Amino acid sequence: MNTIDKLPEAELDVMLCLWKYREPVRTARVLEDVQKDHAWTLSTLKALLARLCEKGFVEVTREGRFTLYRALVAEEDYRRRETSGLLRRYFANSPKNLIAALVQESDLTGDDIAELEELIRKAREGHADKML
Repeated sequence: MNTIDKLPEAELDVMLCLWKYREPVRTARVLEDVQKDHAWTLSTLKALLARLCEKGFVEVTREGRFTLYRALVAEEDYRRRETSGLLRRYFANSPKNLIAALVQESDLTGDDIAELEELIRKAREGHADKML
């Protein structure tokens, strides 16, 4: 995957579908899944899948008369790369600034705050372990 590839929303929606499956998936299954959110035709989906193949995100194989697709890029890898880009572009590479923006602009529940506090506690412990 090229490091500058950022997926357009439509291609990302296809990848979100493919990431749900561990095994290669038939075109018909992908179409069925994406049609829950989009009124795409089969030809539109095939064009998106072809672009994803060209970009190295998806592998296509044939099994008899069926075409199967499999994600080559792990969802976690893509998410991590996009998060890094978001931090760099909008938050001066500062996770603190990102969290501050989320806290100030969100309606966090008590449970959300407790989970964030737990994440921070674990990060603090991990940081302390590295200092030893």
